[in-house]
Amino acid sequence: MSKTENQEKANQEIMDAVHQVLEGGNPEEIAQHLDMSPEQLVALSESFAQQTYQQSLLGEAAKRKIGRNEPCPCGSGKKYKKCCLRKHEKIKDLLRASVDFQEPEAEDEGPPEYVVKGFDLLAANNYQEAISHASNLISTYPEDDRIHDTLATAYLATSQHDAAIAICRSRWEVAKEEKGFFIEHGRHKRIPEGDDSGAPHFYAPETWLEKYWIALKAKEFSSLLPEPQDPEINRLIAELQTANDLKKFPEQQEKGLEQRKEALTPTIEQLKEAGPDALPYLLQIMSQFSWAALFVPEIIAHYQTEAAIRRLMDITMFNYHYVSEACLKHLEELGADVLPHVRNAFGRDKEFDLLKVGFINMLSNLEAAEVDELLVEFLESEEPAVVDWAGLVIGKRNRADLLPALEEANSRIGNKPRIGWAIDQLKKIKEGED
Repeated sequence: MSKTENQEKANQEIMDAVHQVLEGGNPEEIAQHLDMSPEQLVALSESFAQQTYQQSLLGEAAKRKIGRNEPCPCGSGKKYKKCCLRKHEKIKDLLRASVDFQEPEAEDEGPPEYVVKGFDLLAANNYQEAISHASNLISTYPEDDRIHDTLATAYLATSQHDAAIAICRSRWEVAKEEKGFFIEHGRHKRIPEGDDSGAPHFYAPETWLEKYWIALKAKEFSSLLPEPQDPEINRLIAELQTANDLKKFPEQQEKGLEQRKEALTPTIEQLKEAGPDALPYLLQIMSQFSWAALFVPEIIAHYQTEAAIRRLMDITMFNYHYVSEACLKHLEELGADVLPHVRNAFGRDKEFDLLKVGFINMLSNLEAAEVDELLVEFLESEEPAVVDWAGLVIGKRNRADLLPALEEANSRIGNKPRIGWAIDQLKKIKEGED
């Protein structure tokens, strides 16, 4: 068999597995035959479901509500309830969990020139020009979130925190409304049917929720800077920020990280030695993702103070790639001592609970008995994602005695994939015990 044929066979096996998961199969059992974990299979199934449902919106099923006893739109000749209804509901359920519901751009087209120009201005640190550029475009493209994003980012970079916060919160509310309408009707609420003159580009609600959180924290972090400021700490912070100089550090990816780490290790060590007094200065770096930001979690974790732990948790919720993972790694190293901090995190800023699921997943690696008590509390959350992840971790911990609580929670939030896998896992354990 040729290499191409082997790849096609492997791809078909994966797609068959995805369909099995969408039909209610057990990811744990299905993944055993593939080179991936159950969690990876579930994530892939969610992604496929989202794409499939978006494509289905272009068909007849998106144009009208199909009765349960009507012929299935797939053409099988069966009644809808006996054919694709269950699969469509499963896909809709996965879609509701998380989806970037914008219309996809044509494969041969990138973002329009006006969007590229805005992002280029941000990359070049021309923030005032970016503000002017985006402000002039808002009235023409009021539903293009990339323009709002450019404006909010430029406001953050110029310490206009309240303006950035207002944009992010407003667009978050719009995104939630649009997502719900899009799922129900297959089109955007703010664009009249048949009007493609100003095609929208909406971000997912989760994206704007993250940006809203970052903007709020940037304002809070700014208020923490002392007056007068310490010139020596400022000097070290400036040295750390040379990591962003692409002329000095041209390498990218892992090589870029290694190159910068080697050059800046003395600076990193001096910032650790400066102690918690350096914390407010380090936090100023975090309002935007940058090379310098990659080194901040390691420094903050070194302080081991209550304030440092709280800020590691705040930054984790930014969902910056690598940075959030690094924060979670340092938090996990606290062992059972991190549990009160996790409980406190879920006791405040409730509207941002969706951004805290990383803390729940982290608990799967802790052996403390108190973990299970905390997970049971999370099953009562009003945020479905929190319940779903808590259920997954309970399943990983083989707590078969909590099966009734998981089944009740799963019924309440509408049969989510992670907690569904956990229920199947715990049922197998119970059957083995019997």
